[in-house]
Amino acid sequence: MKIRCRRDKFEPLFTLISSFTSTRDVRPALQNVKMLADEKSVILTATDGGIGAKGELPAEDGFVVERAGEAILPAKLLRKILAETKDDEIELEVVGTTLAVRGPNYGYTLATWPADDFPTVAPFEEDAYHKVATKSLCEMIRRTSFATDAENSHYALGGVLFNFESDVMSAVSTDGRRLAYQKRSAESVGGHESKNKTIFPPKALSLLERAASDAEEALIAVKEGQAIIKLGDVVISTILMEGRFPNWKAIMPEKSGKIHVDFIAGQLASAVRQAEIVTTDKKPGILFNFEKGNVNIAAAGEEVGESNVNIPISYDGENTTLRLDSKFLNDFLRCISPEETLAFYFQTDAPALFETTDDYSYVVMPLTL
Repeated sequence: MKIRCRRDKFEPLFTLISSFTSTRDVRPALQNVKMLADEKSVILTATDGGIGAKGELPAEDGFVVERAGEAILPAKLLRKILAETKDDEIELEVVGTTLAVRGPNYGYTLATWPADDFPTVAPFEEDAYHKVATKSLCEMIRRTSFATDAENSHYALGGVLFNFESDVMSAVSTDGRRLAYQKRSAESVGGHESKNKTIFPPKALSLLERAASDAEEALIAVKEGQAIIKLGDVVISTILMEGRFPNWKAIMPEKSGKIHVDFIAGQLASAVRQAEIVTTDKKPGILFNFEKGNVNIAAAGEEVGESNVNIPISYDGENTTLRLDSKFLNDFLRCISPEETLAFYFQTDAPALFETTDDYSYVVMPLTL
C-alpha cells in the first residue's frame, strides 16, 4: 500500500479516530488504527472492543493512492509525527511489516502488523434512527455527563440514559444525590424509538462530543444493546451499558407547594464561588439564607473562617435556610450561560430544583443544616 495525501485533511481525522483505540495492551492491534486505501477513498478504523469509530476521506480531499491495500498504523507514534511535522504533504507506504512515513523534510520507518486480525466497525446502514442537530446533542452530553457516578455499585448510574421518542430526545443522569435532565427536539425517521434502556457509557459520550464538532447533524440508531451514530463521514458504534436505570421521573420533585425564586446564572455562580472559599472537607456545603428582598450565601470552615455574600432577589416570604453542596452547584452552573435566568424551587429538607428556559432541569439534594 502506498498513498500520498494532504496533511491538513489526514491529520485531523487520524487524531480523532486514534482516540478510539484501546489503552490496554490485551490485544496490541486495538491500540492502533487500521487504514484501508483504494482508488475511491481512505478509511481509518479504530476500536477498543466496546467503542469504535470509522472515518472516511474521499479521493477529492487530496489523496493519491499509488498502491491500494490495508495496514495497521501505530497510533501513538504516528500521532506524534503528525503533531511535530508541518509539511503540507505526507506519504505513507507499507511494505511487509514496515511503515514508511515521509515528507519533503523528514522520514520515519516504523513497525506495523498484519491487518487481517482487526475487528470491524459496523457501518451505518439503518432505516430507523433519530436525527438531531449536533449542537443540541453536544449540549445534552455536556449538561448531563457530570452527574453520573462511575464508582457506584449500581452500574447503570455510571452512564447517561437517552430516551428517543417521536419528535424529541432527552438525556438524564443521576448519582443518587443529584439529577440532570435535558430535552431537545429531534426527528424520528422510520419510527425509531427507544425508552428507558439506552444507557450510554461516559467514554462513548466524551468521544461522541469530540467527533460531533465537525458535523451539523447526527443520525442515531439504537438496536440490540448497541448504538450506531453517523456524523458526516464518521461512524461511531458503542455497546450500551447494562442494568436498570432508576425511575428518574419519581426523583423529579413537584414544583407545587415549593418556594420559587429566580436567579441570574452568572450572578449566582460568582456568589457560590466566593462563598465556598472557606469551606473544608470536614464542613462542606454553603448556606442559602433567604430573607425579604435578599439571599445571603454563607459558609464557615473549621479553623479557616467565614464568608458572606449577598444577592438581591425578588423574595417576600419568611426567613428560610437551605444548605447545598457547592461542588454540585458549580458543576451545574458551568453548563449555563451567565445571562440565563434560573427558576429555583425549594423547601427545607426536600430536593431542590433548578430550571432553565430551554428544557434543562437539575435536582440536588440538600445537606443537613
